[in-house]
Amino acid sequence: MIVVSSRTIKSILELQSEEYSNILSLLVKLADDNHCNSELVYSICGLFTNVSLSSKGKMVLSHEGAGPTLHKVLKTAKGADLAHAAIAALFSLASKNGMLNKMLVEDSIISTILSVLKLFRQSTTIEVCFGLLEELCKASECALQLVRESDIISIAMNSMQIHSEIPELVASAFSFLRMVVTVEKNERFHLDLAKRVLSAMKDNPDEGSVQSIGCHLLADLPKCRALKNLFQHKRTETILILAAKAFPDLCKNAINNIFQR
Repeated sequence: MIVVSSRTIKSILELQSEEYSNILSLLVKLADDNHCNSELVYSICGLFTNVSLSSKGKMVLSHEGAGPTLHKVLKTAKGADLAHAAIAALFSLASKNGMLNKMLVEDSIISTILSVLKLFRQSTTIEVCFGLLEELCKASECALQLVRESDIISIAMNSMQIHSEIPELVASAFSFLRMVVTVEKNERFHLDLAKRVLSAMKDNPDEGSVQSIGCHLLADLPKCRALKNLFQHKRTETILILAAKAFPDLCKNAINNIFQR
């Protein structure tokens, strides 16, 4: 059994270049050949999550095919714990890894993520899904189009309300939705989104990430009469002014852009 600990990870990171590549290659093959062995693969996913935080680890794992293997694990995961471990490892590996992200999109990972969002309701899994989706959309216009054609956007918007007490998830949903608003043309969607963002900001007044990303998301929304009326409403002004006072460095410029519409 592989035990994921700081000592295990440190030992791998300290290996010489050839040994390092060989051990990671072996682990990728082990996960690929045993993707239904949830206990074993769960441990390997945890190790990959940590190893891929380094540029060296990310490069080697990508070269050895860890992305497709983790996607295979995610597609066949029966339990919530393994699904979360796989999606977390993919997110860590995919961060700022455009070539891998494009390959994953071609391998239909968007539909896999949609299935995960529908099957597993754990807030931490949902949060990481949105983080991975943001990375995929940054790397691929195709990913963005597939997201728009799916139920993922409505799931993200609903998650902001259902899990409004979890600021990390709300901030992750906000950040992902910033990728969408620039290409979405539906004014009713923009108005609904703005109302939900403001509601989530109101529920998290002391969370800098929620306030900052929320303000920038609102500022990203295109101009329209309905939004102008909403932003001039007294309750909206109160939420935004409180954000500007609490986190001036993070929010002030975005709020100025909102009020200058």
